[in-house]
Amino acid sequence: MKRRGNKMITMILAGTMTASLAGCMPTAKTDTPAAADTTASVQGAETELVQAEEMEVDTTAPITLRMNWWGGDSRHQATLEAIKKFQEKYPNITVNPEYEAFTGHEEKVALGIKSGNAADVMQLDWSWVPTYSPNGDNFYDLNKVSSILELNNYSQEDKEVFTINGKLNAIPISKTGRVFCWNQTTFDQIGISIPTTLDELLAAGRAFEAYDPAYYPLVAKELDRAFLMVYYLQSKYGKDWVKNGQLLYSQEELAEGFDFLLELEENHVIPTLEKIAGDGADLIDTNANWIDGHYAGIFLYDTSVVKHAQAVENGEFIIGEYVKMGDYHGGFIKVNQAFGISAATEHPAEAAALIQFLVAEKEGVETLGDTRGVPANKEGLSMLDLSGSQVAEANEKAVAWSTFQMDPTFERSSFTGADGSFYNALQLSSYGESDSMACAQMVIDGVAEECSR
Repeated sequence: MKRRGNKMITMILAGTMTASLAGCMPTAKTDTPAAADTTASVQGAETELVQAEEMEVDTTAPITLRMNWWGGDSRHQATLEAIKKFQEKYPNITVNPEYEAFTGHEEKVALGIKSGNAADVMQLDWSWVPTYSPNGDNFYDLNKVSSILELNNYSQEDKEVFTINGKLNAIPISKTGRVFCWNQTTFDQIGISIPTTLDELLAAGRAFEAYDPAYYPLVAKELDRAFLMVYYLQSKYGKDWVKNGQLLYSQEELAEGFDFLLELEENHVIPTLEKIAGDGADLIDTNANWIDGHYAGIFLYDTSVVKHAQAVENGEFIIGEYVKMGDYHGGFIKVNQAFGISAATEHPAEAAALIQFLVAEKEGVETLGDTRGVPANKEGLSMLDLSGSQVAEANEKAVAWSTFQMDPTFERSSFTGADGSFYNALQLSSYGESDSMACAQMVIDGVAEECSR
């Protein structure tokens, strides 16, 4: 395939010279722990307890809340329906929904926090909490609304993830990991089995190409490639990505990762990034080649299973086994998403009541179902029948397989987001504009920059 030349380099260099919005925000330093500094004074603890006890939901005065989130159509519709039921319970409260796809959502949240105009209730990526509230001050301390939001439904470990300087900035929605999913119908059409080893995956690419060069067994955009590359490296070397603020992979090992992705392209396992860009769709689940089965597999979060499955027309979408690529189980596991309340909210009690309704009250929990993954809230989980849920099936496989905890810097927009250092390296590699060793150095520099913040 023809490679783009200087135009690609110019675009990336221009992107790197433009300061990202997230870069304007306060970022977490490596010496700022995600876990709580639980050495609060007895007096401080008593003050928080009194504040929590005094909080009550206003059920008479007209109140308007804003709630924002990202997701696909299934999550949007479920959340809108849950909000409707919440408003039926609290007729004096109006919830204005703000929702969109993931692309650009972080920038919107960052701008809202910086300007003091954030939504009252926010769906957050777990890494955004320490990034945008490094001192614990930019999200409302949920300990203060514990008389409304029942925090005993979460493990201490889950709460510590979002506790900064003794302030509980958010509560987890679910835990997640990436899994391999496939269009069984396309594989049957081509006449091969779903791959479970790297050799089988490479052979599948060649079989797909022989059948019709327009078909690919797997599709991966930039962020998906970042996760797939780390999955491969962890499978081979059995090491964390970053530990104690240090990247554990050498330049040579990272170059192997870029070579691995190039090998997938050369064996027709994945389309090049240029090919995907030419498809004219921002998201895989809206890409015509995914919808009609020409792209027959994906490595995605279990929380994204529903929208990708629903997008497939006339095909059987299945959760596959992990593709064995080495002696170790590669792949990250992490707290997936969280709900937080803006520190600037004028209605903390009512915002807490909305979260409580969504995560631990029967009408809200059953309406949302598994659209945000398998609930981390113990009470909410007990209310759901997840038999037959592909999200639950995927989550069970991810939790059982993955052993590496994700470093919170990995998903920062300045690293794996558009124009991030890893993102740009992946583009330069796929477009043939830079060799694997140079791309590896870009990643090393990028990790060092993120970990120094």
